Amino acid sequence: MKTFSIYPIHATASIPATRSRFFRVACRTLISLLLLTTMAAQSADAQIWYLGLKAGPTFSNYKTKTPWKEATNIGYTFGGIAYKQISANFGLGAELQYIQKGYFHKVCNTITDRLRAQYLEIPIMADYAFIIPGMRNFKLHANAGIYAAYWLSGKYQTEGYLRGSESESFDFDDNDAKRFDFGPNIGGRIEYILKNASLSLDLRYELGLIDLQNRINDNTTNNNRAFIIGISYMKPLGM
Repeated sequence: MKTFSIYPIHATASIPATRSRFFRVACRTLISLLLLTTMAAQSADAQIWYLGLKAGPTFSNYKTKTPWKEATNIGYTFGGIAYKQISANFGLGAELQYIQKGYFHKVCNTITDRLRAQYLEIPIMADYAFIIPGMRNFKLHANAGIYAAYWLSGKYQTEGYLRGSESESFDFDDNDAKRFDFGPNIGGRIEYILKNASLSLDLRYELGLIDLQNRINDNTTNNNRAFIIGISYMKPLGM
């Protein structure tokens, strides 16, 4: 199995320090969100649980810039949702999702380099709902939180090289790759209220904080970044 370096360009020395500061701020923000959610849950009189399913496309790449042209790496995601409505406007959501990420480079017009990566992911998000004036059955939601993911498997694909098209399973040991990933997420959704359920269009951006291939003498940072579109269906428990 061949070993490959995903990003052979050098990052500036300030990147690790900047990422470290961002990580500390993100962690403090997320801890504050979780504490506020816990306090609200303890003081709320009426709390409703919703369960549902969600699926949709993903558009991903790695964060580090490369000398090659980046094309959109399109995949998909699906899984289950649990949402707890704590008050009329505030709630907390958690998901268990299968999600595809990775990268897609065009080295030139005829040569491409692609990694398809499959993850099992758990996002946890604080959610705030806004009533849309004049639209009785619609709600607009803003949410933010954190995700944790485990890299299940991957497939490395190339086209246009001397040996033509090639595809092989990603070898974690040969590529010094980390399987665990986590980072912040932010997004929003528009919800349509049905009689005893709801439909939502969800838009979300995720940024991984883990350098997935941190080799010796390699100054690049191979972090996941993904834009996710989801369609979800949820029903309240007991109804």
